[in-house]
Amino acid sequence: MTGEPKFKQNDRVSFVITDEKGELHRVEGDVYVVDPEGTSEQHEEPSYDIEAFHEGEVVLFKHIRESLVSERE
Repeated sequence: MTGEPKFKQNDRVSFVITDEKGELHRVEGDVYVVDPEGTSEQHEEPSYDIEAFHEGEVVLFKHIRESLVSERE
C-alpha cells in the first residue's frame, strides 16, 4: 500500500536483479530515496532508489518496488 514505506533512508537492504543473460543476482545496498507513493509507472506500493556497490562501481538502482526489497541479512 502506498504512503506507508517499510524502509527509510539509509536502511541496509537487498533485492534481486536479472542481468542481460537472464541470470539472477542479489544486490545489497542502502536506501537512498524513499518514494512513498510509488513511481510514475505504478502507484500500488512504495518504491526506493538504492545505492549499491555492484560490479566494481557504485550504482544507483532507481524505482525498485517495495515487494522486491528485503532487509539485508
